[in-house]
Amino acid sequence: MWSKFKVLAIVLSFILIICTSCKDENDEPQYKETNRTIILYLIATNSLSSSITSDISDIEYVIQNSKDMNNCRLLVYYAAYSQNPCLYEIKKNNNDIENITIKTYSSNIKSTTVERMSEVLNDAIAAAPAKSYGLILGSHASGWANSLESRSNFVSPLDFGDDNGSTMPIHELAEAIPDNLFEFIYTDACYMGGVEVAYELKNDTHYFIGSVTEIPIDGMDYINNIPCFFDDSVDLIQVCKNTYNKYNTKSGSSRTCTISLIDCTQLRNVASVCKSIYSIGEGTRDYNSIQRYKRSVPYLFYDFKQYVNSFTTDILNDARLTELKSQFNESLENVVIYKAATPFIFNSLAISETNYSGLSTYIIGSTSSTGVNENYYKSLSWYRDVITK
Repeated sequence: MWSKFKVLAIVLSFILIICTSCKDENDEPQYKETNRTIILYLIATNSLSSSITSDISDIEYVIQNSKDMNNCRLLVYYAAYSQNPCLYEIKKNNNDIENITIKTYSSNIKSTTVERMSEVLNDAIAAAPAKSYGLILGSHASGWANSLESRSNFVSPLDFGDDNGSTMPIHELAEAIPDNLFEFIYTDACYMGGVEVAYELKNDTHYFIGSVTEIPIDGMDYINNIPCFFDDSVDLIQVCKNTYNKYNTKSGSSRTCTISLIDCTQLRNVASVCKSIYSIGEGTRDYNSIQRYKRSVPYLFYDFKQYVNSFTTDILNDARLTELKSQFNESLENVVIYKAATPFIFNSLAISETNYSGLSTYIIGSTSSTGVNENYYKSLSWYRDVITK
């Protein structure tokens, strides 16, 4: 007679066989969908190394002291000196912080390539599926300005990111980010608040946050913004206000901040009106009369709204141009949801409250003698869709 232990062993073996036969050997682990996944893509293999390390410490502090992450997850891709780039998750484990490595990458591929960024974002999405996603990009940047011929022109050709000297042109940044995935993209980097940048990324995100000027080395207000990102509905206006207030309460050169919240779904309307304005008129050539957002030559970044409103035309088209400008100004209000600027940038560049629109633009021909090759600018979506006649 079989003992009940033998019977139990046979039953368990049978169950194991059934379960094993149902599982494909190539099946990957299944992850439960959460409310929101926040992905930070941080390139610190440059002079921002210590600052980005400090930002991560702030994030860990917030998560450690938070009561609840509201069924959200936070993943960090971190490219730093003396270690391979790594994608990991910051979690709270009881009262401690736990950094869980998801994947370590080879340093042979730069973090400023489409190949690497696409790989990281796909890995993050697979590891942390969610109902919505937010992306924070942190590193050096110079907006669209890939076309500077050398680093001796005061602004390096950084585009987005600096991985030991390797940079990422804006069109490649747009290519690397999956279309229609991110609820918002926050660029914690200098000069990214240009209409050219937002327009290039319009298919990648609903909302875009950027600065038309340099930003302080400490960057975004991570302490107050991380909890906002975990809310059921992210209040992006409050996110912008938190960063602005962080710097506006300071004094001297530390009182430095410009920030804007852009609704990318409305950009095509502005582009359509702008194309009509550009086709019948001509903008001012008195570049000094337009609010600029860079402290030294080549200036590169001028106020978008002020420049478009400077357009003039012949008497025949004057009434039409006046109507188009009115349409432009109304459309721009739907694009720029929130904007704020301190009176000065690093206590040297004055920002006019009247002329600050929250978006910058480049003016073709304004820097032709300062080493700027405009061929790259002319390859951008904004130039192709709006400026060409």
